[in-house]
Amino acid sequence: MTRARKSLIWLIAVLIGLVIFYSMFEYTLVPELRERVAGSAAKQGSELGALLFETRGCSGCHALGKLSSATFGPDLSLIAEMASANEIRDSIANPDAKISENCPNGPCSAGLMPAFSDILDEHEIDALVTFLQEYSHEEL
Repeated sequence: MTRARKSLIWLIAVLIGLVIFYSMFEYTLVPELRERVAGSAAKQGSELGALLFETRGCSGCHALGKLSSATFGPDLSLIAEMASANEIRDSIANPDAKISENCPNGPCSAGLMPAFSDILDEHEIDALVTFLQEYSHEEL
């Protein structure tokens, strides 16, 4: 085997390893690093919720007023008018318990959104709920 071929195989193996590593920590390690850089320890309530909305991938799937125009999951712009705090919390913690009918291409599919009860603690989920309720009322 030539040296160039061995180098190519090694490079491919490293890239595969990085993809696997990243996918294992997509919702934990990478966002936690971004949150530490942004000073999440000092943030509370809606301010922490806004940071989590960005770093934990919410803005990649959900539209939310002027903050996000994603079109994969349900639009959360009017979520405070459509659901109570407990319903929002339940949807974040266990999204497959009640599947939304309001995805852009019809009803959402089960299993697409991760169960954030396995990713975020109660304080972080509460901060996200507070942010969604406040943003929905104030920013639109």
